[in-house]
Amino acid sequence: MSFTKLMSAVFGVIFIIILYAIIYYSLKIMYKDVKGGGRKKVSTGRRAHGLEVLESGENKSLKIGSIIPVRTTITLGRKEDNSIVLHDQFVSGYHAKLYVRNNEFFLEDLESTNGTFINKQRISGRVRLKIEDEIRLGSTIFKVID
Repeated sequence: MSFTKLMSAVFGVIFIIILYAIIYYSLKIMYKDVKGGGRKKVSTGRRAHGLEVLESGENKSLKIGSIIPVRTTITLGRKEDNSIVLHDQFVSGYHAKLYVRNNEFFLEDLESTNGTFINKQRISGRVRLKIEDEIRLGSTIFKVID
């Protein structure tokens, strides 16, 4: 057996071992993601927060039961440059914003005309949200989920 054939066989075996190692570790990482459900933790280790649509009101783009994840600041209002546009005559152009700070979930009313409500209580300014809180803006109702 010549030296070139021997080296080809050795490099072939090494290549196959490296390929199997890559596949093994990739599957191991994917299994952790599937096992964890991918919903409870954000990649930063913080808890994931979100909203479930309970009532969509006049908004055809929101479906009842759909989930909106909140990982950054989200603005809600009638103007088209909001993160979530609500087509409702009782919602202000820039009505409210949601955000997560230090693993706590906040809702802030942006001085809306008709108000922002949490659990049927009108709020002003910034309020810390809890799981199961219901948020109403105009005829749209969201529920805070984890």
